[in-house]
Amino acid sequence: MTSSIPKLNCEVGDLAITVDCRIPANLGNIVRIISAEGFSEWEGHDQPLYTWNVEVATTGGVLFYKDENGLGAYTAGPAPDKYLRRLTPPKGYLLEEFSESEQLQMEFYEQDCLKGIE
Repeated sequence: MTSSIPKLNCEVGDLAITVDCRIPANLGNIVRIISAEGFSEWEGHDQPLYTWNVEVATTGGVLFYKDENGLGAYTAGPAPDKYLRRLTPPKGYLLEEFSESEQLQMEFYEQDCLKGIE
């Protein structure tokens, strides 16, 4: 029997949005995929999940993780591929065609975040 590697949602260098997170405050964060961490154990899952090292790509944005002190806010950390969706165009597309839309996505996201604070 051959085990197949599932198709990943992201790859290194992509911008991605966090989805379907166990901690609601993490939903909708825009992150950049920095490097692969490989398969890691995650609370609530029987099998290890493929995980990326990510950093928050929006000004003032944070990711929340449970640690020994409770819930901590970080600007970088691990994120399972299962909870990420690519925003960056796939390889083979001219990045110049999308450079303006990346900034526009970030501006809309930041405006939405500010609405929640006001």
